[in-house]
Amino acid sequence: MVPVLYTALATAMFFLQDSYFSIGDIELSLKNPCALGIVFLALLNLIVTVRLGRVMVLVRHSLIQILPFMIPLVFSAAIWVSSGADSTAVLNGVSMVVPQLLSVLVAAATLYLFGEKGIWYCLGAMCAANFLSVLAVIWEGGAGRFLQEFCTLLMTFSGETGPLMVQLESHDITFAFGPFLIYLLLNWKHAPRSLFWLVLTALFFLIGLKRIAVPAVALGFAAAFFLHLLPEKATRQTALGTAAAMMIVSFLYIAGIRYGLFSYLEERFQIETMGRVEMFANLEPYYDIAFTFMGRGTGFERFVDWASGTVYQTPGQTRMPIHNDFLRMYLNVGFVGYWVWLWGWLVARLRYWFRQGGKDVGCLFLGICVYCFVLYTTDNTIYYPYTLTACALVPMACGLDAQAKAALEKRCAQWSRWGGEAPALRSGSEAGGDAV
Repeated sequence: MVPVLYTALATAMFFLQDSYFSIGDIELSLKNPCALGIVFLALLNLIVTVRLGRVMVLVRHSLIQILPFMIPLVFSAAIWVSSGADSTAVLNGVSMVVPQLLSVLVAAATLYLFGEKGIWYCLGAMCAANFLSVLAVIWEGGAGRFLQEFCTLLMTFSGETGPLMVQLESHDITFAFGPFLIYLLLNWKHAPRSLFWLVLTALFFLIGLKRIAVPAVALGFAAAFFLHLLPEKATRQTALGTAAAMMIVSFLYIAGIRYGLFSYLEERFQIETMGRVEMFANLEPYYDIAFTFMGRGTGFERFVDWASGTVYQTPGQTRMPIHNDFLRMYLNVGFVGYWVWLWGWLVARLRYWFRQGGKDVGCLFLGICVYCFVLYTTDNTIYYPYTLTACALVPMACGLDAQAKAALEKRCAQWSRWGGEAPALRSGSEAGGDAV
């Protein structure tokens, strides 16, 4: 029963991303009740099964995964208090962080219900939702027209997109397939039915093709693959060195934008920047490359239309979002907040996954970070809930059953030494049994 309920909720969550309902003047997405339903299902199952090992491990995993979301919130809270921000600005900022937290909770709930197998339940629901979307488009335009537009999309590398393919162009769910692709490419010899999942995931990844996602997956896989070839100690050191280089490059990228990088590229090499030069010019009055820059607070970007520079009194969906998540984070949390956020996003979590999951998971996690790094340079994926769920779930699933069993055995041994009564090991549930 639980697998059926979860699959229905997860498929609906992925399928209803662009469906909304209103409560008063507030517009909410239908995917959120589905996400909350998954979390509630896991809580009900927890009451029945009480898999302590999974709980202990998933709590640790979840806390480290939400760290990059909580750091901007803390810095933003200080900015709001010091600047006397009104309730509208505060609620706007908090409303951007809550979906991030919910994404990690959905990943943790999935893994509590199914253990390591949760990765396939989640990926299966994503594929099912995409398949339903494809069926709806084929019903509207016909199979022949769909195939023609799909071939054109691939041959032009997304340069030409027909009306049917536009309906399937979902940035979030396309980017969400990226971490799964990296995982499957790295583990295709060991994952169950890996060829089936790899072909299916690649197909839906291409149907919603985003050009930046292709080099992002390639670089993420290459980084993880070649890093894994090194000896254990060298792998960790190289990974941390890579993380440090990524931090420096991201800041230099922001500084380059501030001092005219895109204007130079457009004028010198005639590169089409899709309006980014004008957008970055409108951004200039709101930030400086200086230690004293304190930031504007999470969600500030919603108060300005970056295409025209028009300032709004209330937050809204701007006509041109900031297509650069590094710059957006710097704008929101300032110089110090940005470097602390980078430490939490990269260094702290990378150390954690090498320590908890060993070389395999550490390399995988670095590959996912490289994937996100490429996306962050030119897109708005840092708040995409499906992408965040995938990025959280994939490393959390690796070795989960063994970690849960070891954690419970260790705790039982401690209870025994203290003279208490240790709960009996649940051989089936803690060793990877499905939800009941």
